Amino acid sequence: MNRLQALNVPIRPWVPRWLGLLTAFVILLPITLVNGAYTGDIVEVSGTLGVMSEDIRMAYYATSVGMAIAYPIIPKLRPVITTKTVLLIDLLLQVILSFICANARQMEIVITCSFFIGILKAFVMLEFTTMTRPFFSPKNVRSEFYAYFYPLVFSGGQISMALTAQLAYSYQWQYMYYFVMILQLLAILFVLLFFRYARRPIRFPFREIDWKSMLVGSTAMLLVVYVATYGKQLDWFSSDKILAYTLAAPLLLWLFVRRQYSQTPFIRLTVLNSSKALIGYVFMIITMVLSSSSSVLTSYLNSVLRIDSVHANSLNLWMLPGFVCGAFICYWWFRWQRWRFRILIAGGMSCFAVYLAILYFGIEPDGTYEMLYLPMFFRGMGMLILFIAFGVYVVEDLDPKLLIYNAFFLITFRSVLAPSIASAFFNNMIYRLQLQSMSVLSENMRMDNPLAAGTFNQSLNNALAQGHPLEEATQLATNTLYNTLQTQGLLLGLKTLLGYTLLFAIVMAVVSRFIPFHKTLKVEIVRTGEDMV
Repeated sequence: MNRLQALNVPIRPWVPRWLGLLTAFVILLPITLVNGAYTGDIVEVSGTLGVMSEDIRMAYYATSVGMAIAYPIIPKLRPVITTKTVLLIDLLLQVILSFICANARQMEIVITCSFFIGILKAFVMLEFTTMTRPFFSPKNVRSEFYAYFYPLVFSGGQISMALTAQLAYSYQWQYMYYFVMILQLLAILFVLLFFRYARRPIRFPFREIDWKSMLVGSTAMLLVVYVATYGKQLDWFSSDKILAYTLAAPLLLWLFVRRQYSQTPFIRLTVLNSSKALIGYVFMIITMVLSSSSSVLTSYLNSVLRIDSVHANSLNLWMLPGFVCGAFICYWWFRWQRWRFRILIAGGMSCFAVYLAILYFGIEPDGTYEMLYLPMFFRGMGMLILFIAFGVYVVEDLDPKLLIYNAFFLITFRSVLAPSIASAFFNNMIYRLQLQSMSVLSENMRMDNPLAAGTFNQSLNNALAQGHPLEEATQLATNTLYNTLQTQGLLLGLKTLLGYTLLFAIVMAVVSRFIPFHKTLKVEIVRTGEDMV
């Protein structure tokens, strides 16, 4: 018997092992790349469609909301639909939605399609884990599987953004969607050729799915994300829409929670009764808060170094070796069982502390692009260590029947709420700290200040030498002085924010070192479960 058949991988008997594994990766590739289609070059997309950058970020978060809300319904569908049928329908729908996104002129359409793409991604992602789990971890050990799975998924997102930026620079941003569509069609071809056909009547369990909970839950999350994303742009509660959504979100959340106490809940809230799960979710949120400090780096790249989108997104590729290194550390940490779990967590937090420390001391007006390679490496390593470690930790005491619901909470906290709220916090703090710094610096921006006077006179003389009239040259010199003030104010604001974030990371690293996550040296070997089946 073909070993793949013995491992219950749904491919044809004549397909060799290597081709079966290749098929799984061909299916995964377009799924990991699709998010970067609109986040890789926000400036280009927003300029082409005439929309705000917040609209593009909203589309990105809508995908994560779709993934989170889809996980609880997957166990109801898998018993009645074959893997081949699921993949063919799923990939075909993604081709259609990707085509719509590439040709849409309204962001509302892109956001809606992104939400449904997220739902479809969840199905493919789970099928991928089912197919590759026997290869990555023959003994079904969760930490081993994560050590392979997370670097693949996270690397795909970073590569996608870099590729989108390059395609937008050379052609148009829509070409990324077309590229993903080609990969999706190739994946469909692989499924048709290499997956075995199973005679099973297809029955969609409409009555078994709590559609109201899906609608209410996803709407509540989207409203929270909307408020966090557009709050600064719409001046928060001065906007009637922001005010209405802020009031509506808790109400919808209450209705969603109340509905889960029925006999057939959409989500089993008993997951939250586990202390390890709650601790894990809190640390996942903290990890994403620290990771979202990349908003500081983005502001520095765009406003100080004046880096184009191609180089800005290429910088994220330096996280890839960090991903690999973090996964390698976790793989052997859980295998050797020689050190306590808290040391691993403290190490992951320390990676973020190093990342922030390098940025804090390295961000200067005359800073270099190359200086940022090392902190990106440490950021990637810290993310992988903490994601894998707590991905294992949260399920240690969970009933296997609750694992699929844990996936819902994990994605909700890690990929939806934490990054959207944290990014909003950092963006708002950067703006406020910049204004405060500019207010202080402007007090010395007078002609009796030799530095200010020298900058003004130099700009004035340059403008006059270029043939500008005196009045116009004066205005140009004033603008130059103001731009200098803005840059200096931004740098001071970034320094201040990075300093506080660095202090927080150091505190968390120290605190984590002394938290008794496990009373014994040995960490329980956690098997894969229904969230991967």
